[in-house]
Amino acid sequence: MRVIKLDANGWKVPLDFYEALLAALEAPHWHGRGIGALIDSMIYGSINGIEPPDRIWITGSAGIPADIKAEVDLAVHCINEQQGVEKEIEFQIDP
Repeated sequence: MRVIKLDANGWKVPLDFYEALLAALEAPHWHGRGIGALIDSMIYGSINGIEPPDRIWITGSAGIPADIKAEVDLAVHCINEQQGVEKEIEFQIDP
């Protein structure tokens, strides 16, 4: 399983989360910046340069603003919900 590490230090707005994750996934420039677009590309595939299985490891999250934390938590929840029991995408969020 490939580990994709994202450093949340310096994230100021929820868009920073999407920009970091999409860059790491080698998403095309036209990729949407929202949870629905993440589900389309990460779960249903054939869009990003990097395809699952992956572990998304987010570090430096202790100091991020509450709106970013809420967006990350919602994205993780929605992606996990779409995967069912056989998870090809895992999330690890460390402070």
